[in-house]
Amino acid sequence: RAAPSEQSGKMSRMLSVLTVGLGAGVVAAEASAVEQQAMAQSLHGDYDCDGDGVQDCHKWNYWMGMCTNQAMCGHHYKFPDLTLDQSCRCRKCPAVPGTAFGDAMLNNPEQAGAPFNAMSWGLFKTWADHMNTCAPWVMPRDDTALRNLLAYAREKGYKVRISGAGHSAGGIVTDGQNRQVLVLSLAEYTAPGEWEFGIRDMPNGSKRATANAGWTQFHLFEKIRPLGFFVPAQTAGYFFSLGGIVANSVHGGSYRAGFIHSYVTRMRVMLFDGSIKIIEAEEDLRYWRCSFGLHGIILGVEMQLEQREQLQMYAVKEKMSAWNSEEFWKFIKHTAEADLP
Repeated sequence: RAAPSEQSGKMSRMLSVLTVGLGAGVVAAEASAVEQQAMAQSLHGDYDCDGDGVQDCHKWNYWMGMCTNQAMCGHHYKFPDLTLDQSCRCRKCPAVPGTAFGDAMLNNPEQAGAPFNAMSWGLFKTWADHMNTCAPWVMPRDDTALRNLLAYAREKGYKVRISGAGHSAGGIVTDGQNRQVLVLSLAEYTAPGEWEFGIRDMPNGSKRATANAGWTQFHLFEKIRPLGFFVPAQTAGYFFSLGGIVANSVHGGSYRAGFIHSYVTRMRVMLFDGSIKIIEAEEDLRYWRCSFGLHGIILGVEMQLEQREQLQMYAVKEKMSAWNSEEFWKFIKHTAEADLP
């Protein structure tokens, strides 16, 4: 049995250990509280984009292969994200006064009382998040809204870039480096009269269709396929905008038929000053095809049509006997039906 002095020493040591343990527990609790606060701030900054207490992001659309709320969210991985949902974060951009990036009229035209009737689609990005920018993505609804937006941009010293469906991978529209750039889209645009949609009979018996340049090929097909018509060339998909196909060569052609823009016979365009022209002379049309929006805004296009009651798209699988130049070009020219010399 220990002496009283030894018992006192043991008790003192036990109290010291207990005190240290309690202190460590307090420190751990404080650290946990700090971590929780940091996590809450991170959740607010990463997923609640407008600070209203509701998560705008943190949800991945597995069917479409992108974040659900595209207007506000983008795929931004941070360690240690375990799911695609966690990597769907708010798009972060500095609201610098005096720039297009920080202009409330462009970022939220409806609430800010902008002098043009337009919808905001957040910030410009390409279809697969190859290029994320802080440039406001604005969608005017009619000709007057377009004119007023161009006038507003001219007054502020902004540069206007024109986008289609955003399917180009690089910085063709903008690379996001210039804070004075805004991006214009015709996705919400409505054209007047036949330039929204119409079909014209030609003297030689053929037909031509006029369509809103902000439409996708799907919108056009919805109108002409029930009538048994099709465009002479085909692209890789139906979701590209007509204006984008004509102003670029992105997914715009097929073997033997060439690019779709070569079948455009008229265009309705808006110049930098808001004036509208109908372009129909071939010597003028040739400069607007594949022009990348440098001449102005293509508002509507007229295209040649051809009668085609049935259409089927399918893939062909071919096994080469060897990997060499001869077999490669045999596949391209014969199996893939490329009309090349």
